Amino acid sequence: MITTGSKLLYGLGGGSLVAAILWFIANDGGSIGSVALVFLATALIFFGAIASYTRDGHVLSTDVAAHASSAANQPSVARSLWPIGTAISLGVVVVGLVSNPGIFKVGVALVIAMLAEWMVQAHAERSSADAEYNERVRGYIVHPLELPVAGALLLAVVVLAFSRIMLAASKDASILLFAIAGAVILAFGTLLAVKPNLNRKIVGGICGLALVALAGTGVATALDGEREQLTIAAEEDHFSHRECTEEKGYADKKAARSVGSKSSVAATITLSGGVLSAEVDGFTGPQQSVVLQRANPSTLVFVNEDEGYRRMVLKYGMVTEDLGDGVTRDVELEACTLLVDKGGQQAFTVTIPKPSFAATEPYSITVPGVEGRIEVVVP
Repeated sequence: MITTGSKLLYGLGGGSLVAAILWFIANDGGSIGSVALVFLATALIFFGAIASYTRDGHVLSTDVAAHASSAANQPSVARSLWPIGTAISLGVVVVGLVSNPGIFKVGVALVIAMLAEWMVQAHAERSSADAEYNERVRGYIVHPLELPVAGALLLAVVVLAFSRIMLAASKDASILLFAIAGAVILAFGTLLAVKPNLNRKIVGGICGLALVALAGTGVATALDGEREQLTIAAEEDHFSHRECTEEKGYADKKAARSVGSKSSVAATITLSGGVLSAEVDGFTGPQQSVVLQRANPSTLVFVNEDEGYRRMVLKYGMVTEDLGDGVTRDVELEACTLLVDKGGQQAFTVTIPKPSFAATEPYSITVPGVEGRIEVVVP
């Protein structure tokens, strides 16, 4: 029997077959497009045959025994957001594959959650013909898991959004925001206590709007950035000549006056009277050369006894950086301290990968603006 649905599928299949023949002729025997169209025609004709066999799911009026089990006599499927949620989750997975592993993992977790919810709802809908009973069945299965997870996610959104807002606000504004938030929560709780019969939908709508506003404000402040920090963190090794030699206009305001005995200091570099000198264990008097181990961490201490802010810079060779597309550049390897005021000192640890004899330029310790240098030997 050729039904309405099968006519459509047969027509599309025949059109695809004709298109495959025309493609083959127009492209002088090109096979890729023709093969694709032939496969499409085969699939459509196959589905048309299935529609013909099942008569589009129709039941003859004379077949009374089949009326009860026919598709038309079954209750309609309830509306559900899980299919579109699954589709969006699959989109997140695809975006994560090409952008960020974290987004990919979140997408996979969302796909698993959406499919699980969809399966539970489909199972519950087959329990009976009563929609309310089916909803209770679904609740018995997933509510013990849904409610704690939803609560944890909402709490995480509130905490993260509030923390972003506090980090973006000034110190005085943060105190004021804490006071306002506490007053609003207290007022809302008092209202619920005084009027316990408030419409649940109104209460839920207010809470939802507050949550959306809080989350939106948190995202906006996170994109705007945190407030300027009052302290400057200690710098690590730098590999940019500009970072180490440029005067940045700030200094280590709390420069240490001494270094612990367990610091394993390789050498102490002192700037006094415009002259650089090194103190090395095992040698008496100031030295003009320092021996450091190769491929092992070495700690150097810089002591500034002159007026003004000074910075010590260690240069230990060059490295070729690959910029992609066959483009490379030579970068000078450096490590440096912060600007140190008179009487202060600062230490940093550096690991030198190559011996000094393998470099085209000698390794050295300098202070920008001060003549002279200390030779660094790495065997």
